[in-house]
Amino acid sequence: MNDFFSSLYVHVPFCIKKCRYCGFFSIRWTQELEDLYLQGIIKEILITSQFPHSLKTIYIGGGTPSCLSNKGLINLLEKIGAEYRKEKECEFTVEINPATVNPEKLRILKEMGVNRLSIGVQSLEDRELRILGRIHDSKQALDTLRLVIEEGFENISADLIYGIPFQSIDSWRKTLRELTKLPITHISLYELSVEENTELKNDIELRILSLPRDEDTVEMYFSATDFLGERGFIKYEISNFARSSHECLHNLNYWRIKPYLGIGPSSHSLLNRRRLHNPSDLFLYLDSLKSGKLAWKEDYELTPTEELKEKVFLGLRTKGGIIVKSRCLLSFFRDFEREQLVKISGERVSLTDKGMVLSNELFVRVLSHIENCLFCKQESVSLS
Repeated sequence: MNDFFSSLYVHVPFCIKKCRYCGFFSIRWTQELEDLYLQGIIKEILITSQFPHSLKTIYIGGGTPSCLSNKGLINLLEKIGAEYRKEKECEFTVEINPATVNPEKLRILKEMGVNRLSIGVQSLEDRELRILGRIHDSKQALDTLRLVIEEGFENISADLIYGIPFQSIDSWRKTLRELTKLPITHISLYELSVEENTELKNDIELRILSLPRDEDTVEMYFSATDFLGERGFIKYEISNFARSSHECLHNLNYWRIKPYLGIGPSSHSLLNRRRLHNPSDLFLYLDSLKSGKLAWKEDYELTPTEELKEKVFLGLRTKGGIIVKSRCLLSFFRDFEREQLVKISGERVSLTDKGMVLSNELFVRVLSHIENCLFCKQESVSLS
């Protein structure tokens, strides 16, 4: 493995309790499982730290990284710091959830070089939090945000979910108002996705719960875009808003299709133009590492066609959009311009707000065109 990478993702698979909507790989935390996990990931750190790298970003996500014990957290952070080479201004993010941190744990994070926190707030309405199956209430969420601020963290991101059953436009706006009273620098807004094999999907299928009307969900997105824009947040990607100079550099690396390394069960990597992933099972992951080899499984190689499709898909998610050199593809986008889904300025193509709302449908049509068009494959697209 000789591909140079500048971003590291570390997956911590543990949660205190699985949320009712969550389709990601996670398991209930126990001290025994934490100890096994740390044994495995330290082996992976020792192997992968030998690959060419200089880290500009580190992101520890999950799961709930903050449910690790203080000792386990120190062990993990110390090993990352000792084995990987970091650049001086490295963006170092850790995801935390309300009800899983205290002043001591936050001080550990700060002392170990963590300079950005991403907090799973999701809502500031208790009824909505119960529907989602979160372990915290609105008071605990606000208390956690205030505690993070008191401990001196200045780069703070909060995740919110819209389109929750029984959520209204008024309750959504109330959450946005309460959150932006605090010195938050970054906000991610995610439309609730109903995933297979989740409690939420079961309740919707049984008609115990129902999602808001599509037009109300769209209005939540548009109203949030306007509200946050008025308060100095720039929408730099479909779901992400940041104050000036506080964009998430780690995620920007993903969207620009730069090489990155993912470690831990269920993590993904892009190295040597190959997309790779570790097993979404703690014990399969640990078994693979016993032999001293990595647990990677290969998804696919980035062929020129795959790279073109990813540049279009990922680049259009961002504010700057893409530079389209292909006359055929640029002509194809003219149809979307007439539908007011994209803006075209010279060779630059970017999504409108309406296009961002309907982006999934748009991406399906564009990617299908690229797959079936010989002319598009012969020319280039570049990222902003």
